Amino acid sequence: MNLSPNWLAAPIVIPLLAGALSLAFTRWGFRKTVKWQQNIALGVVAINLFVAVVLLIATLNGDRLVLQMGQWDAPFGITIIADGLSTIMLTLTAILSAAIVPYAIGTLDQRARMNFYPLLLFLIVGVNGAFLSGDLFNLYVFFEVLLMASFVLLTLGGQAGQINGGIRYVVLNLIASILFLAAAGVAYGTLGTLNMAQLAQRMPSAPESVQMILAGLLLVAFSSKAGLFPLFFWLPSSYHTPHPAITAFFGGLLTKVGIYTLFRIFPLLFPTYLQAWQPLILTIAGFTMLTGVFGAMAVSTIRRVLSFHVISQVGYMVLGLGLAASSDPTLAGMGMAAGILYLVHHMIVKTALLMAGGAAELEMGSGSLLANRLTGLVGRRPLLAVIFFFAAFSLAGIPPMSGFVSKLGLLQLAFLSKHWLVASVSLIVSVLTLMSMARLWQTAFWGKVTAPIYPTAPLTNPRMRWFVLSPIAALVGISLLIGIFSGPIFHWSDIAAQQVLDRQGYIQAVNPVSTILDLSEKYNE
Repeated sequence: MNLSPNWLAAPIVIPLLAGALSLAFTRWGFRKTVKWQQNIALGVVAINLFVAVVLLIATLNGDRLVLQMGQWDAPFGITIIADGLSTIMLTLTAILSAAIVPYAIGTLDQRARMNFYPLLLFLIVGVNGAFLSGDLFNLYVFFEVLLMASFVLLTLGGQAGQINGGIRYVVLNLIASILFLAAAGVAYGTLGTLNMAQLAQRMPSAPESVQMILAGLLLVAFSSKAGLFPLFFWLPSSYHTPHPAITAFFGGLLTKVGIYTLFRIFPLLFPTYLQAWQPLILTIAGFTMLTGVFGAMAVSTIRRVLSFHVISQVGYMVLGLGLAASSDPTLAGMGMAAGILYLVHHMIVKTALLMAGGAAELEMGSGSLLANRLTGLVGRRPLLAVIFFFAAFSLAGIPPMSGFVSKLGLLQLAFLSKHWLVASVSLIVSVLTLMSMARLWQTAFWGKVTAPIYPTAPLTNPRMRWFVLSPIAALVGISLLIGIFSGPIFHWSDIAAQQVLDRQGYIQAVNPVSTILDLSEKYNE
């Protein structure tokens, strides 16, 4: 497909302009403001989905799209680049956005909707920009855009629990951002560029100590943003505090931006360290899986259980990165492809679960699993119960859902690579996840009806009921389709994985024109 690179500006520019336009309606009065912001958001997420699918089709044949902003070549201009992995992430973000907006319409009260939609659009700007950025500094900038928007969304409502969770969230993420900025400073000071293609060219000529410092700083920074062990503690203390619509979007998307950057940066800039640190990466993956699932079994509210499972499932994605560190190119490609497939599965299913769990909490006025505060929903809301059931068991890896094929791929490759310990850990965690999901469904949905429905529950309104249930059912349906048609999906993941591991292809696609003296020549002089 011959597509103009100018399309790459659309996922950033359109939600940015729409978000700014939405804020202009605040002078029109409350009801008009909410209506216009809501309509603009619906239109933008539809356009964003269309653009993402077009870019996906254009890149999943193995091509890359490169846009040098302002027609200034690197390192002076800003490079925007898309390949299979970038466009898969853009498409997933667009799908989740298209699901969250109607869900928010059905669950947010009128006052809570005020400025929710502009903030959501600004968050999409940061996420899309991170997926498309071709240099470290602009990657940092887009991380800060999504951090600012997510912090305001997290504290939207101003309740004490939200402020407490929001402060932890922003402080710990700012520390990670400082480490990221420090790494960018070291890279520019020693290598003379922040363009990732140029960094890939120049990194081998840098001193060993510089390479190790850069790799270490970026690993810690992105691990914190991804919620990996032992840097995950900000996540379960903050994700359960905002409105369920915000929790669902965060749980399905934000930590995966950190995972994306790990997938992007290490094979491109530090392939030797990726191989050398394989035991460390696999250890982090194993402990992340275990910590998340044990935390989920220890807490007693529906959204805290699901928040801990975000941590647990992120461990499976990092397992894919660890398996991609193999010295065998075939095994490395399979490991990266399996990690990408799990990433696709998780983003869809986790968002659906958090949306369904949030709807159950709003229905009963409580998310507590104790003292029969949340029970008997299978009789009251059977459709919600069925949707939650399928999403929960997809997370646990039960066929024919997407969780089964994605976990099976990782498990087979772990055994094939003879990483027996981490393979055993992943099996144990899958069993514990199944137990946790069975406990959650039995407690929240099964049993006798003992508590009254909350008076303002969104599902009591027939019109709002379909705004809530339809997007959740659509996401669960996508998970089922991924499980049934896993062959083509894995093929697309494999194409994206091969592009991620193809350093020379990335460098040649960007083709930076360097007018700065190469460090090796500088040192020779």
